[in-house]
Amino acid sequence: MHELAYALHMPIYKLKAEMPYDELLNWIAFFNRRPVGWREDQRTYLLMRAQGMKEKAENIFPTLKLLAAGGEKKQKPDRAIPKGKMLELMLAAKNGDDSNWKPNFGVKDNES
Repeated sequence: MHELAYALHMPIYKLKAEMPYDELLNWIAFFNRRPVGWREDQRTYLLMRAQGMKEKAENIFPTLKLLAAGGEKKQKPDRAIPKGKMLELMLAAKNGDDSNWKPNFGVKDNES
């Protein structure tokens, strides 16, 4: 109950007095699928991987193990392909490599 109150930024007395029981159960189910702190663990794992660690995230962080076990569907992260404003800035950069490279996002194979 305390973890839920902390995550929702609500005092326990207010949580007990105002939240309907079915909503409380829904929040508990949500936090079972998406445990508090999983984002911080994911960031830490990515930093560890960048430093050469080979272990799987699920073996180190219990929160990420819960996510991998089938909480909500995990979205595959985008690869390191620049998009949006960053891509525009890179393409418009002065003194670039003058390779005339343009991204082919959404272009079919026969159109390139």
